[in-house]
Amino acid sequence: MLRVSRTQSEQESRLGILYRTHREALLRFLGRKVGVHEASDLAHETFLRVAHVALDDPPLQNERAFLFKVAANLAIDHRRAEARRARLLSAEDIAAHLSVPDDAPGPDRDAKARADLRRLTQALSELPPRRATAFRLSRIEGMSHAAIATHLGVSLRTVESEVRMALDHCAERLRIDHHGR
Repeated sequence: MLRVSRTQSEQESRLGILYRTHREALLRFLGRKVGVHEASDLAHETFLRVAHVALDDPPLQNERAFLFKVAANLAIDHRRAEARRARLLSAEDIAAHLSVPDDAPGPDRDAKARADLRRLTQALSELPPRRATAFRLSRIEGMSHAAIATHLGVSLRTVESEVRMALDHCAERLRIDHHGR
């Protein structure tokens, strides 16, 4: 029985006996609980905790049971800490999340899009009224060419021609403005 003694040397002697008697069994026990690599550290921590039992505590009735209970509690604490660490993002995880490309347009793309829109608006304003209307109804409002022909009172072939010429004009104007010709 481990009786917490009144003198330091008696306590150290009793702890030495406890260590020599139960160390191997404690390592096997902890090895099953937390793995062989962590068992040695937890065994040392167990003996440190047992050594810090206050001198005025009542004597232990079953020193082996007390030792293994302390070890089991440390193993539980260790597994909980490991679970907490596993839930945290590692530096590599954080870097991977930060390296995901941003699909939102940057300021340069945004400025270019605004400039292109201004050039397109200018190109559309240069079109004859019927051509501009046919283009707007077809490309912006999504009307079919047949519906546009009925709306404008012209043939389907005329609508197709007007839309094609409007597209060619806008493409040419954007190309000229873009290349500076």
